[in-house]
Amino acid sequence: MQPAPAVLTLLLLISASVSFATEPESSVPAGKDFGAGLTLERLTEIGEVARNPERYAGKPVLLRGRISEVCQRKGCWMILREGEASVRIRFKDYGFFVPKDCSGKQAYVEGIVKAETLSEKTARHYEEESPGGDPSKVKGPRRELGMTASGVRLVGVE
Repeated sequence: MQPAPAVLTLLLLISASVSFATEPESSVPAGKDFGAGLTLERLTEIGEVARNPERYAGKPVLLRGRISEVCQRKGCWMILREGEASVRIRFKDYGFFVPKDCSGKQAYVEGIVKAETLSEKTARHYEEESPGGDPSKVKGPRRELGMTASGVRLVGVE
């Protein structure tokens, strides 16, 4: 006795859904890559890194966020935000840059993070390169979370 066609169809659908459920999904969507590309798949929240920078210092991490600022001279740094947390991204060995008009885009960034203190001079320099920046407002050193990125993927950019 052979199963009815409806039963065969149901069995095929069930087996297809099981095989799709067991295949790993990439956590990083397609986009335009800069630098060496991305090798990590496990995302770490920027807020988690900001709360515990010593836990992540010197270790490669993959972050996701929205770009809020980009260097307007060369595209040689950007600020990545997720909620209230942010990280200043610089690019490994000054070896690649991002488009100066990518502010507002979602990005995935892989690299090494560290909490750092910027001198007043360096903080003023970054302020000069920021859209609408005012270096005269910088008084003294600034503490911030920084990352040296080996790869960046901009989502929604061709």
